[in-house]
Amino acid sequence: MTKTEYNGRTLLRWDPSDGSAVFLGSYVLKLLLQVIVVIVLGVTDVDPAFSGTIAYACIITACNETAYLLTPLAYGKIKGYDTVRNMGFEGGFSLWATLCAIPLTVALICLGMPLAEGFVKLVQLIGYDASAVRSVSPSTPGELAATMIFVALLPAVAEEYVFRGCVARSFARKGYVFAVFMSALLFAIMHGNPLQLVHQFLLGAVCALLFFSTRSLWPPIILHFLNNAIALVLGYLQNNGRELAVTEAWQYVVMCLVGGAATIGILTAIVYLCKYRAAKTDPGSGADRRADMEGTLRALYESPDVRAAARAELDALDAEIASAKSEQMVEVIKEARRESAGKEKLRDRRALIYAFLFAGAMWVLMFVLNIAGVS
Repeated sequence: MTKTEYNGRTLLRWDPSDGSAVFLGSYVLKLLLQVIVVIVLGVTDVDPAFSGTIAYACIITACNETAYLLTPLAYGKIKGYDTVRNMGFEGGFSLWATLCAIPLTVALICLGMPLAEGFVKLVQLIGYDASAVRSVSPSTPGELAATMIFVALLPAVAEEYVFRGCVARSFARKGYVFAVFMSALLFAIMHGNPLQLVHQFLLGAVCALLFFSTRSLWPPIILHFLNNAIALVLGYLQNNGRELAVTEAWQYVVMCLVGGAATIGILTAIVYLCKYRAAKTDPGSGADRRADMEGTLRALYESPDVRAAARAELDALDAEIASAKSEQMVEVIKEARRESAGKEKLRDRRALIYAFLFAGAMWVLMFVLNIAGVS
């Protein structure tokens, strides 16, 4: 974390290494909790068929999301940072963002489902068994209600807290476009199978764009919840003989094109609305004159405090150089700063590599085990 003094306060900014550490910690803790559940079920002689029930899916999901909630809290405690109040929830709940999330969710599903289906068919050609992957599909109103809490709502809050509030936010130090796509890639790989890779990547990217545009975790949480809830409702309808099937290739093409156009259109409208609001409430943001994606997200997400803290860092460097008594001392100061910056970049690069290597290795392992027929 980078510490900056501003107006008598100590501001802490997350670096990419912080986001990578939280991701790795939460992923490892998630796996440990899953192993504990499997061991407990094994020693208590629970019927093996229990692992295919909705109750088991809810227990595993609760373990996963507990890991995603606890890890940032523990990391913040170690680093002396309030990860409850300063990770995006302070942005407040917005009615207009909630209303925008409803059609955006439908558009995103229309875009992602055909692409995901196509990718699954592709990996099936090399032996991947999609039927071996268990999916949560409620059959009764009670199961639907339980999964709405444990499979729709809880993951929406916990995963957005980690992947947008921690990972994307920290990756933004290397660029906002980088943060959007790399956090979405980690989010997709984390799910562990090709069935979810494409759609979860799209969902993660859209949620990151919403987070940076609105400065709040609530819009991506709402979008994430609606995405999960719609999938559960569709599964419930299918289990009760009311399947909404798409069978023809042309239907997939139309869905993809319409969904893609609608997703881009709604996102563009949200970004322009955020730019308009920012230009009125925060004239120093530059949101009224930046055109490219990187500059727009920077202008929308960075608050006056963040911009002031960045200026304070530069002012401190200028003051240190100005106080130097010789040119030789100036060069020593500049060299020390360059060396420190180089160490930070190396640390961040290594942390990113470790995060992607671990997540990628787990994804490949599960993929290979599936092809080998190991459940």
